[in-house]
Amino acid sequence: MRLTDQTAGGTDWGRYDDGAYLALGDLKGTNGNQNYPIPADTNPTGYTSVVIWCDRFNVAFGSAPVRL
Repeated sequence: MRLTDQTAGGTDWGRYDDGAYLALGDLKGTNGNQNYPIPADTNPTGYTSVVIWCDRFNVAFGSAPVRL
């Protein structure tokens, strides 16, 4: 899971590692709600989306906008 500075959506699923991002940890599951703590010293300014990211294939499997 990642926070990124890329806009959520679109078809270029590889772009989510082109700019700034913050890794939040491994995906905890495929059903239900999950929580991913953001480190206290993180400045959230500039992060615009959250992404389900696969390191193995270097691609995103889903994204959603972040609203602060």
